[in-house]
Amino acid sequence: MNRVKASFLVAVVWGCSAAQGGEAPLVDLTLEELARLDVATVSRKAQKLSDTPAAVTVLSAEEIRRSGARSIPEALRDVPGVTVSQIGSGRWAVGVRGTDGRFSNKLLVQIDGRSVYSPLFSGVFWESLDVMLEDVERIEVIRGAGASLWGANAVNGVINIVTRKATSTRGGLVSAAIDDKGRPTVAVRQGIDLGEAGAGRVYIKGSELSRSRSVNDREDSDSNRGWSAGFRLDGAGSGEDAWSVLGNAYRRTSAENIVSSSVAGFQGLYPINFEFEGSSLQGRRNWGWLGGEASLQAYVDHQFANVGSYGRGTVDTIDADFQHRLAPEGAHELMWGLGARYLRTEIIAATSILGVDPARRHSRVLSAFVQDEITLVPKTWKLTLGGRFEYSSLTRFEPQPTARLMWTPSMDDSLWTSWSRAARTPSIGESDATILYGFQAAPPRAPFPAVATISSPGPDWNRRAERLDAFELGYRRNLGSASLEAVAFYNDYRRLIGTRTDPNGLSFPGLPIPIPPYYAPSQSLYRGNFSAARSHGLELGLDLPVTASLRLQASYTVMDSRAKSSNDPALEAYGRNLETTSPHHWGTLRAMMNAGRGHEFDVILRRVGAIGTAGVPAYTTVDLHYGWRVGPLFDLSLGIQNLFDPLHLEYVSNFFPGQPAYQPRRGYMQGVWRY
Repeated sequence: MNRVKASFLVAVVWGCSAAQGGEAPLVDLTLEELARLDVATVSRKAQKLSDTPAAVTVLSAEEIRRSGARSIPEALRDVPGVTVSQIGSGRWAVGVRGTDGRFSNKLLVQIDGRSVYSPLFSGVFWESLDVMLEDVERIEVIRGAGASLWGANAVNGVINIVTRKATSTRGGLVSAAIDDKGRPTVAVRQGIDLGEAGAGRVYIKGSELSRSRSVNDREDSDSNRGWSAGFRLDGAGSGEDAWSVLGNAYRRTSAENIVSSSVAGFQGLYPINFEFEGSSLQGRRNWGWLGGEASLQAYVDHQFANVGSYGRGTVDTIDADFQHRLAPEGAHELMWGLGARYLRTEIIAATSILGVDPARRHSRVLSAFVQDEITLVPKTWKLTLGGRFEYSSLTRFEPQPTARLMWTPSMDDSLWTSWSRAARTPSIGESDATILYGFQAAPPRAPFPAVATISSPGPDWNRRAERLDAFELGYRRNLGSASLEAVAFYNDYRRLIGTRTDPNGLSFPGLPIPIPPYYAPSQSLYRGNFSAARSHGLELGLDLPVTASLRLQASYTVMDSRAKSSNDPALEAYGRNLETTSPHHWGTLRAMMNAGRGHEFDVILRRVGAIGTAGVPAYTTVDLHYGWRVGPLFDLSLGIQNLFDPLHLEYVSNFFPGQPAYQPRRGYMQGVWRY
């Protein structure tokens, strides 16, 4: 029976669906300077935030530092429309406009244009994403479909983490932090001046994260530790004459408990250990061509995940992307591009309960995109038409078009509306895996104690991509010394991948069990594009400089999701889960204060509504951050998380039955030395 339990764990895991000294502090920027912040993710070119016809938030390096964030998910907590919930030590559920989960499969995440979205399960291993935050220049968060430019899986949003050029990180930096439990984080970066050729940098970072707590306030057995290292080279040129080469490697280990029930009904905790390893090499070149600007980016990426003696998975990626932005011609500004990606995936299961056929898969993605920005009335009306046309060897052809209309009746007002279509490719687990989910209690007076449930691809499943039609209406206004943004959205999801009960009923004799009658019948659940859902919501954001040394920022999001009902119990349960994986409302209020002589204070208040999945209650937290510029070369910061809340639950893993991990009050101290 232990073998069955261990196999069940593996089956579910694998198969389920310090800023630079010369940078101006954010509170010292004028509203006009904030509006001129460049954003590139929306339209694949640098453009002013105020000219962007999309719901976008740009987190600057200064804003990230002052938030006290120690990871990318923590930095995203205050973005409207984005939900961030901690599941355990280094484990997160990050979602944009709903569909949250440990592996949010409708959110595309990139680092300097390199995708870290894994096709094994369609999502991001957040616990292995260990970025040196001191070298992050900004994080661009696009809420809404971005597939017309970035391709499949950019369904509900795109997060692009942009690191600083090596030419802006000359010199050295040491960052050392420790939390109230004595867990350290140390990072060292050395910049290298290459003279007229440009500059380079190398870094290494190591960290051990604090453990979560159990419901009785005992320290949980979850853990997360590891290291990352990398380099970046940048040429001295910029714009149409720029090049860069980046590389990284990492290794992290993570441990946690999952909850499992035996056939006899006894519940237990079973430890499971993850090992993550990876590396990448990326190059980019910009040059002037035919009166416009062209760029070519290519990278190779290796990801490896090992679950002890239970199984392992590997993803090797080769990706090339070319784009050409032509010089404006009359009212038109045209951009086009081509892309190609080769993926080699392998899942080796060390258990007979999980089957993957084929265990090794080679897949290819070919794509082309075109976008035309049309100035209908100068400085007043702009229409953007475009689309990406993508062919995948797994799901065949997927067109992903978009249309955006923007009206700027004055220098202070902008109103836009858009329609976009996006697709989400099935993961390898969804497409190829046969999984023993576990055992369920048999009906009363049945001659057997339990029924084994087995999930597999439907015998006639055509493996189509999930599809979204997204509609958006947004408004921005500069209110003298403040700014306001309001965005309403409506999402229509079709061909969602869910499970349906085999109409042929139970199969006998089924699977062996250690108690009479020594066999449990099995019930097959077939995966396919069976479901549909709709969601709608409203996102509000306010930026209010109260005085020269005080800025208030506030955001509030309310949304609702409804899945298509079904008479099939498995499909109905899938739909209900879709509706309850996200809170219906959440909001933040942040005060950023400069006290003079290098002292700064930040107070962040968050309120998150209840999450129906596993009955997670609503909670309120207050975080404090204090920073002191001790001298031109040294910064000191102190922080407290969950100041008035000694223990609360934020999420329960909906991917496999993880032990609920409660987040305690935490404190930390950090020093950053530049030389």
